[in-house]
Amino acid sequence: MEHTFSPMIRQYSAIDGLQQEYTLVYAMEVEGTQGCRLSLCRIGSRQQIVSQHVAAAPEFCYRLLRYLCENGVQPELWRDAVTDLTAAGLVGKKGGAWREQ
Repeated sequence: MEHTFSPMIRQYSAIDGLQQEYTLVYAMEVEGTQGCRLSLCRIGSRQQIVSQHVAAAPEFCYRLLRYLCENGVQPELWRDAVTDLTAAGLVGKKGGAWREQ
C-alpha cells in the first residue's frame, strides 16, 4: 500500500517595517528505494526553492520534514539543517527525537 505524503505549509504575515508576507511549502517526493527528496519553496518575498536527497525510509523523511516545518527552517539554513540531522546518525536509529513510532 502506497502512502501519500502531503506538503506542509507555513504562512508568515507582513509586519510593517520588519517583514513582507510570504509562505513556505515543505514537500517530499519518494525516490523508489533510494530514499526521498525533501524540498522547500518560499513563495512571496525573496522566492527560492531548495531540495536535498535523504537516503532513508519515507516515514523517517516525513518526520524530518515535519520537524523542519514546525521549526520554521528557512531556505538559507535548509541544507545545513538537513545535513546536520542526517549526519548525526539519526537516520534509521531508534531513540531520541527520531524513535520509531
